[in-house]
Amino acid sequence: MVLHIDEIKFWLGVGLVVKQERPAVNLRLVLTAVFTGLKYAFALLLIAIFLLALTYWLGWDWSAYEQPIYQYTIYTAVVLGALASGYKSRAKGWLMGIVLAVAVWLIIFIIGRICGLDQRINEGLVNGIIAVLLGIVGGVIGINL
Repeated sequence: MVLHIDEIKFWLGVGLVVKQERPAVNLRLVLTAVFTGLKYAFALLLIAIFLLALTYWLGWDWSAYEQPIYQYTIYTAVVLGALASGYKSRAKGWLMGIVLAVAVWLIIFIIGRICGLDQRINEGLVNGIIAVLLGIVGGVIGINL
């Protein structure tokens, strides 16, 4: 009876030696994937702003629902951007989703501050956490597309 080396390793509990695909995170891959996601996210935001302006011009008054519309549009943009960045990276979609969500949240927060909006940091952090969770989900789904 001749034992193969893989059988010996199995019985000794060593296991098979498997080469890992990507042991470390490639910074270039992260940047290109996140910028791809940012393009999709901000394209969706610009389309939403255009449609809201068009509907307001046509006479539909949606100003009573202004804050929830903006929040849900930003959440949708984060998910779409995370999907695109996860699809582009093909690895570590959860990380791409987190980086994208933090980037979108910071950009929107800074633009709001520059425009003079009175933003509370507690509500901003809650929205940021929700965006990060949605980014993780979008990134994980994106790598599986």
